[in-house]
Amino acid sequence: MKKWLLRIVFPILPVVMPLFSFGQVIKGRVTDNTGRPIPYASIYAKELRQGTTSNSDGDYMLRIPSGEYSFVFRSLGYETVERRIKVNTGEVTLNITMPIKPFLIAPVTVGGKGEDIAYDVVRKAIAMAPYYRNLVSEYEAEVYLKGTFKVDKLSRLVKRSLKGSPNLPKEGAFYLQESYNNVKFTAPEKVDQKVKMIRSNFPGEVNSTDNILGFISANFYQPKVGEIILPLAPYAFNHYQFKYEGYAFQDNRALVKIKVIPKRKSKQLVDGYMYIAEDYWNLHEIDFTVQSLAGPFRIKQTFGEVERNAWLPISQYFDIDANFLGNVGRIEYVTAIKYLSVKLNSKVKPPVKIDVKEAETKQIAEDTQVKRNTSSRKQKEDAHMEQLLAKDNLTNREMYELQKLMHKQVRQSDSLPNKLEVPSPLTITVDSAATKTDTMAWQWVRPVALNAEEFKVNRAIDRELQLASDSISADSTGKINVLKTLYMGHAWYNANKKSTFRFSGFAAPNELRFNTVDGFVVGASGSYRKQYSRNGIYIKQSAYYAFARHTLMGETDFRFSYANMKRGLASIRLGCISYDFNGDAGISPIINSTATLWFGRNYMKLYENRYVSLSNRIDPFNGFEVYTAVSLARRVELNNNTDFIVFRQNLKWYTPNTPANEWITPQNLSTHSVFEGYIRLRFTPFYHYRIRDGRKQMLYSRWPTLTVQVKKAFADVFNTNADYVHWETMVSQTIRTGPSNRITYKFIYGDFARKHNLYFVDFKHFNTMRVPVVTPSFNEGYQNVSYYRRSTLGSYAQAFLGYQSPYLALKYLPFLSNRIWQENLQFAFLKTQGYKPYYEVGYFISQIGVVGGLGVFASFEGSQFHSLSVKLSLLIPGVE
Repeated sequence: MKKWLLRIVFPILPVVMPLFSFGQVIKGRVTDNTGRPIPYASIYAKELRQGTTSNSDGDYMLRIPSGEYSFVFRSLGYETVERRIKVNTGEVTLNITMPIKPFLIAPVTVGGKGEDIAYDVVRKAIAMAPYYRNLVSEYEAEVYLKGTFKVDKLSRLVKRSLKGSPNLPKEGAFYLQESYNNVKFTAPEKVDQKVKMIRSNFPGEVNSTDNILGFISANFYQPKVGEIILPLAPYAFNHYQFKYEGYAFQDNRALVKIKVIPKRKSKQLVDGYMYIAEDYWNLHEIDFTVQSLAGPFRIKQTFGEVERNAWLPISQYFDIDANFLGNVGRIEYVTAIKYLSVKLNSKVKPPVKIDVKEAETKQIAEDTQVKRNTSSRKQKEDAHMEQLLAKDNLTNREMYELQKLMHKQVRQSDSLPNKLEVPSPLTITVDSAATKTDTMAWQWVRPVALNAEEFKVNRAIDRELQLASDSISADSTGKINVLKTLYMGHAWYNANKKSTFRFSGFAAPNELRFNTVDGFVVGASGSYRKQYSRNGIYIKQSAYYAFARHTLMGETDFRFSYANMKRGLASIRLGCISYDFNGDAGISPIINSTATLWFGRNYMKLYENRYVSLSNRIDPFNGFEVYTAVSLARRVELNNNTDFIVFRQNLKWYTPNTPANEWITPQNLSTHSVFEGYIRLRFTPFYHYRIRDGRKQMLYSRWPTLTVQVKKAFADVFNTNADYVHWETMVSQTIRTGPSNRITYKFIYGDFARKHNLYFVDFKHFNTMRVPVVTPSFNEGYQNVSYYRRSTLGSYAQAFLGYQSPYLALKYLPFLSNRIWQENLQFAFLKTQGYKPYYEVGYFISQIGVVGGLGVFASFEGSQFHSLSVKLSLLIPGVE
């Protein structure tokens, strides 16, 4: 019995013991002057820098140490109420009535240019955004998260796909998740979250935090959060209108109420309200709604003064009224935050209107000495910035100028301005005892009272978690449906051992296919991944049977990662399988299968490849990649072996297994052996990276990438036949020109320095997409060029130029503006030996329903019109 008690109690002692030092509770209900409860009102204890939120019934609860504190009650649309309360022992009940806040209207609501005076306020706030975005360099906080999930309706698709799964949500069910976290923030965007306690009956992993903290830690002074353009972005006037709706005094500051109105319907824009402090130009409260794919997503955030003139979020509320593809429900999250420590960025100069404490006279003297040592240019910039801040009305040009000066000051104070490493924005660790805490511990730590509906499921959650604590494991192995696994595949995870095993299933899109050479191909693949502290391994084995050739096929792929900071990766591959002559740039097997079976268009031409290859990739220094490989292969000529087709009238369209290319001869299609060596050098200056799980991951660079590669075939090595040298150079870059706008370009030139014995497999092939439906996208492809037609054994030149924007043409139409589609312009060029230059221009929409695209493309050969096509693109999960 004693051992059992120790086993239960000991793991939770480090979490529970600090809570008992807060033996006092202040609680009550927040209502308006008619007695109706005010849900999700913010309650903030100033001296403790601790915030909480009332629940949906207006009830609140806060556990605090004994003492005398000032409690501030705030809610959008209501007067702020502050009470000074002495808390000794036991419980103190404090009910609060919040009168409706009357916002006064200024005598003049139109500026000198005939525009709403809200624009003067917003210009100042936009100009000050870099300052407030970088005001805090570090903080540590305790964050309580409570999420609820009510399922009203599930679509048949969800029910069918999750049938038999223990994680299937139930219609009419109510789910609750609570977590108690230690959060450490380090500028500019690094957040470390340690989950100290968690309880949940959410469908899925019991210790999942759903990454909701990514939203909670979002900085609303940023230009964007994800793809959502925020109202204080430098380019906000291109996307929003602003309306002045009055002012009120709070905390000795005049708060201006600004209505945010999107200029068009868009899932990238918010609407709602923001409250901005005059003279300080910082956010006090926000209430935004964005129309997401799942439904309207609302966020309310209240800011509190955690340090002098430093206002940080103290409580937040999120909700989503989900209605997506027949699935209906509601998700809510509330947070309560207690700041343990806050460190301000002393190198960022405060605005003129912000007073400095008298106790900081020493710092003032130091700043004065710094100013004496500052260059005259810097002093002029500071003086000009103060002059702009002092102006009552800013023009757009002055706003951009002030914002630029603020941003420059912040950049000069940045301690990581020249570092290429980008810290991981969010890391989550779960305490080993997080799920073992009992009801008593949660009663001590919970700062947001449960409402009646939440209280009903509380005991059921306790029972579920108790059962889970007896059997929970990071291992996802367990009972599975064998037939479903064979058909659809399955994945097994073991987080403790950092290993994953995947089985594709026989019906996966990449595994079941048809062509006129192999006939129906049936098979599957399995992979195993294991991560060690310094190295990792990956093994993949596939096996297939080609019914028309009565042949077994398969491949083995073994990879070993090493030298994590140099991204070392060695691999061995071997196999015997039918390959497209066009290799990785050829038609998708699933598209070819459909075109062949139904329409008699057997576009794909194949050969059998029996091979073994060894390769290695390493970065000698940051941004410089060296890839080397050698391979030995026997390539066997193949013929059509079946004329099966769904509609026999389309059989006439079948063609032999011979690519249509004027340079083809019986010799360069014949069976042969080849021994190849390959080297690729790729350099990207100032390449930013992130370290994840101890391994370097490349992210982005503002500089072009230069690539040089050479492939050589050696004759008379192990009786090999091929003898050639193929070289190629390439320069490519992506240039961001706006919040969601980008220009991409790629230029390629190559030739064969030697072609003594060159086979068609080794020709230079191009990414041609002649079919009306392509996967996965239209990018960097030739839409109107026939397969294999332009493959060459001579010199060639390629160019691609693309421009992407969320608003280019069609999305300016009112009935399309609310889509998350991306609009694209694309230009492609190709010059090969024996052909006139080929030009192609196109317009296409991507991200239609997230997985689709639609485009129109016109092409020309020389000065002559070539063709026009309208096409679809599909991003099919599981299709490479």
